[in-house]
Amino acid sequence: MAEFPPLAPVPSPAVRRTIPSNDWEACLDAWMALLGIRLNASDQRFKVAAAEDASIPLFLGSYYQYTAAGDSSLPSGPKARQLRKLCFLATRRYILDLSNPPDGIMDWRLLGDLCCCYPASAALKTSLSSAWDLHQGKITSNIERAKAIVMKNLSFANSSSNPEVISDIRRLTILASVLPACGQELMAGSDFLDTISEAYQSKGARDEFRKILVANIYVGLVSLLKEPVNLSALLDQLFSLKAAARVGAPKMKKEPTLLSDLICSSDLLIRLEKYLNIQPQKRGQDLIASLRSYQVESKSLHHRYQRRKKVDKGKGVSSDPIVSGELHAHKMSLVTQVQDLFPDLGSAFVVRLLDFYNDNPETIVAHLLDDSLPLELQSLDRSEQLPLPEEPHHSHLPPQPTPPTMPSPNFVPLPTRKNIFDKDVDIAELSRSGEAQGKLHFGRADADQTADAMLADHSKHAANKAAILSALATFDSDDDERDDTYDTADVGGAIDGATGGTDGEADAAQRDRRAADIETVLFRAYKSNPGLFARDSATRRSQPRALLKREAEMTDEAIEGWALMLSRDPKRIAKLEDRLAMDAGGSVGAGPLNQPELRPTSYRRPQPREDGDEGPDEGEFSGHAGSRGGRGGGGRGGRGRGGGGRGRGGRGGSGGQGQPDTAASRQRKEENKGSRANHNRRQQHAKKMARGGGLPG
Repeated sequence: MAEFPPLAPVPSPAVRRTIPSNDWEACLDAWMALLGIRLNASDQRFKVAAAEDASIPLFLGSYYQYTAAGDSSLPSGPKARQLRKLCFLATRRYILDLSNPPDGIMDWRLLGDLCCCYPASAALKTSLSSAWDLHQGKITSNIERAKAIVMKNLSFANSSSNPEVISDIRRLTILASVLPACGQELMAGSDFLDTISEAYQSKGARDEFRKILVANIYVGLVSLLKEPVNLSALLDQLFSLKAAARVGAPKMKKEPTLLSDLICSSDLLIRLEKYLNIQPQKRGQDLIASLRSYQVESKSLHHRYQRRKKVDKGKGVSSDPIVSGELHAHKMSLVTQVQDLFPDLGSAFVVRLLDFYNDNPETIVAHLLDDSLPLELQSLDRSEQLPLPEEPHHSHLPPQPTPPTMPSPNFVPLPTRKNIFDKDVDIAELSRSGEAQGKLHFGRADADQTADAMLADHSKHAANKAAILSALATFDSDDDERDDTYDTADVGGAIDGATGGTDGEADAAQRDRRAADIETVLFRAYKSNPGLFARDSATRRSQPRALLKREAEMTDEAIEGWALMLSRDPKRIAKLEDRLAMDAGGSVGAGPLNQPELRPTSYRRPQPREDGDEGPDEGEFSGHAGSRGGRGGGGRGGRGRGGGGRGRGGRGGSGGQGQPDTAASRQRKEENKGSRANHNRRQQHAKKMARGGGLPG
C-alpha cells in the first residue's frame, strides 16, 4: 500500500530563530512539495493513503496555530503565501473527500485556528458547512469535549489571566461565527452558559476577559436564530440569564451582569425583535419588553462594542510616479551602514538585499562575510546604483485668487426709500435756496395785516369752519375721566345703579342687596322665635324651619351657624336692630332702605380689647347707644366726664354695650402714661425704697 511521505510539523518560534534562512527556505520548499503530492494524487490513491496519514493533522494544527497567533517570525514572501494556499486546499480535501478523516483533522482547535486564518473566506464557510453535513457526529463530539475543557478551566482560580483559556474561548467564538451549527451545540443545555455567567461575575474578571465571554455567548445565541432556527432554546437561555441577574427582584443590585452587558453592548435584542416581527410570539414579546426596561436601567454601566470607522481623509493613492529617493528615504541610512563595510557594493544592490532580508543589515553583513547569498542574489550586478531622484512632474494648476472670484451678479438698482419724513421742510436747505424769501421769515409773515382785516376776510371761512366741525366730530367724550362725585359708596344714599357703572358693579350691588334681605329675614325670625334656630332633629323637620330655608335659600347647618355667630356678636345684633327700626319707619310698601354703612376715613390708632383681639379704638363707636358727643358728654357737643358717648370718656360708668370695664380702662390709662414718664418715676421710687434710702411716709 502506497503511503504519503510524512510532513514535519512547523517548529516553535524559539526553534525557528535558530534555523538559517537557507534551511528555512528548504523547509518551505519541502512542505509545498509534500502538499502538492497529496493534492495531485488521484482520488482512489488519496482515499487509500490519506486515511492512514497521521502526519497531516500535526502539520496543519501547528501551522494554523502559529499563523492564527500572528507570529511575526513567519516569513511573508511568495513562498509563504503559496504554502498558505496549499494548506487550505489540503484541509478541504481531507475533510470533504474522506468519509473517515484521520484522527485530529476534525479537532476543534484545528478548526478554530483554521477559521482565524481565513476569517473572510466564503470558500471556508462553504467547506465547513459541507463538512458538518458529512461529519456531524465527529464535530459534535469535539464541540462537547471543548465545552468540558473550557468549563473545567474556568472553574480554576485566576482563569481570567490564563492565556490558554482565553485562546480556547476565542477559538470557539470564531468557529461558531463561521459555522452556526457549532454555536447551537454550545448553547445546548444550561451548564456552559451558567459557567460563563459565573466567570463573568467573578471578582478577578477583567474588562477584556468579560468582553471575550460576552462575544462567545452573543455568537452562540445569534446562531440559534440561523437555520435551523431554534427560538425556544434562545428564549430559554435568555430567561435563564434573566433569572441569574435577578431582573425584576425587589432587591436587585445595580451592577454589571452578563445579561446587561449582552443586551447593552450588542444588537441581540434588535435581531430578536426583527425575527418576532416576522413570526410573532407572545412569550418572546413579553421577554423583549422586560429586557428593554432592564437595558435602560443598565445602560450607564456598559457601552456599545463597535468598530471605529476609518475616517476618510482624502489621502488616496497618488497618480504620480513614485520617486525612488522618496520611497527609500528610511532605507538610505541602512544602505550607508552596509556600504561603510562594503564600499564596492552599489546602492541598488544593497536595497535588494534589504528587501530580501526584511531590512536587517546585520543578517546581510553576516551573509556577505560568509559569501552565503542565495543564487538569485548572487546573479545580480553588485555595482548597480539607484537612479538619481527626479523632480516629480506635476500638472500645475493656473493660479487662482484666494478666495476664488465669484461671478459678479447683475446689478439691480435698489428701490427708492420712502418714509413719512419725505415731505418735511429742511430749514438749512431752504436757507441756501432761492425760495427762502417765500417760505422762511422772521416775525409776522405780513406785518401790515391786522386782526380786523383777518376777521373781515371771509375767503377761508368755510374751510376753517369745516376743520373745526371735523375736529369736534372726532372728539370722544368717553376719553375724559369718569366723574365719581355721586358714587353710591361716597354718598351713602340709594342711587339707581342702572344708570352708570359696569355690569360687574351692578351684579355686586345686587348680590349685596340680596344678602342684606336674607339677613333681615333671618333676624326677624330670630327675634320672633329664637328656638327656630335650635340644632336638633325636631326643629329641622318642623314646618317653620322648612319655610325659613325656602325663603332664605340656606341649609340647616348654615341657618344654625348664622344664629350661633350672631349670638357672639352684640354689635351685629345692634346693627340689625337699627336696620329693622329703619325698615319699620319707612313708608308702607317702600321696602327696606338698606342704606350702606359708611366707615370713617380719618386715622385712628387701634386699641386692644380685653380678650386680646383688636377692637374699635377710642374714636370709634363703642356701642349702639353711644352718642357723638365731645369729651364723654352724653349728647352731641357735651364735654362731661362720665358720659358713654364718642370721645375720650370719663373715668366711671360704661358708655354702652361693648364698652370696656373699669379695670381694662385703668390698665389702658396706665399704659398710655408711658409718654409722660409717670412709670419712670414710679420705678425710681421703688428702687429707692429697696435700697433703704427712705422710709415709707
